[in-house]
Amino acid sequence: MRSLLVVALVGALALTAHAAGGGGDDPTIKLENVHDLTPDNFDKIVNGAKHVLIEFYAPWCGHCKRMVPEYKKLGELVAADPKLKNRVVVAKVNADAHRSLGDKFDVRGFPTIKFFPAGKPATKDNMQDYNQARTASAFLDFLKEKLAADKGFARVEALDALAKKFVDAAADAKAKVVEEAEAALAKLEGEAKDNGALYVTFMKKAVEKGSEYLTKEKARLEKLLAGGSVNAAKVDEMSRKTSVLGAFAAEDEE
Repeated sequence: MRSLLVVALVGALALTAHAAGGGGDDPTIKLENVHDLTPDNFDKIVNGAKHVLIEFYAPWCGHCKRMVPEYKKLGELVAADPKLKNRVVVAKVNADAHRSLGDKFDVRGFPTIKFFPAGKPATKDNMQDYNQARTASAFLDFLKEKLAADKGFARVEALDALAKKFVDAAADAKAKVVEEAEAALAKLEGEAKDNGALYVTFMKKAVEKGSEYLTKEKARLEKLLAGGSVNAAKVDEMSRKTSVLGAFAAEDEE
């Protein structure tokens, strides 16, 4: 009888703990399609090559435990979408075990979710706090909005149209499109002029080396960025070039 009472008491205590927020999954478990970040691999993965959404959690946090199924589903949704898979990383950090990472990015509570945009070094100035719903669908909508905004990065609308015209033009007509691009560039100022100059540079190199240069150069830059060895000062420059090269790519029309 005494043993039954003990079992009943333990069960009651477990239910009480669950009701108080102790229930849920273990946030430390490995989730497929979700990177576990540590001080050893953080800079290699959060390197500006892709957008990164990071959950900073503590294993004992009830809210973190309850978010595990949603974060698992988010990883699956991103992996199933080719556009998202190639441009977004979903990750998590045990900020209780790796407090240096939490301190570095001003994590004060759990879970804290932060977004690190592509094309920028992973610093406090560049990161963004995520304050929306903590569901897979809300995370996904947020990431899709960020991808939609990508097309505007370093792009010049007038030269975007000429980039498409350049790709479609016959080989003997491409030089004429370059002249049109140079004329459009002359009307630009400031940052738009700097970005516009990239269009003209890429067009001239494609005339010299062949149209395949555009796709090869884009792939080369993306590979360098994904490798995680690019100096932080070069990340922005290379990301601008990659974005402008996207104006010449058929995938940009999707």
